[in-house]
Amino acid sequence: MAFLREREAEEIEFQMAPMIDCVFLLLIFFLTATSFISPETQIATDLPKKEQKQQEDEALPQQFLVVVTEKGILVNKREMKKTTFRNNLIALRAGGEEVYVFVDATDEARHGDVVEVIDMARDIGAKVTVQPPYEEIE
Repeated sequence: MAFLREREAEEIEFQMAPMIDCVFLLLIFFLTATSFISPETQIATDLPKKEQKQQEDEALPQQFLVVVTEKGILVNKREMKKTTFRNNLIALRAGGEEVYVFVDATDEARHGDVVEVIDMARDIGAKVTVQPPYEEIE
């Protein structure tokens, strides 16, 4: 039992030297791992002028959202006949413009009408994307 009494009498000391060594090692590691010069700032770039941006805006492709309903089609929220829509697409494609058509349908729309609109746009050369089920957005 004398052994236990001697052990209790010893005070536990906190060694600061190893802690300071660990802190300095971590500091050196993070200093070497971090780069102070970002390579992005050294790359020479030619930023576009304002005139170039306007020209790019004019060259944007034509986009149409076609919603097929039970009564007909809505092109960009305006009622339109299928023949009129087809003629507009033909005119745009003849002018060399890229045309994107997003097809959407209501629950009441006939399947044949949806397929007809998709086929019509693809035949003309437009890029067609079929949207998920139509929901009225206010």
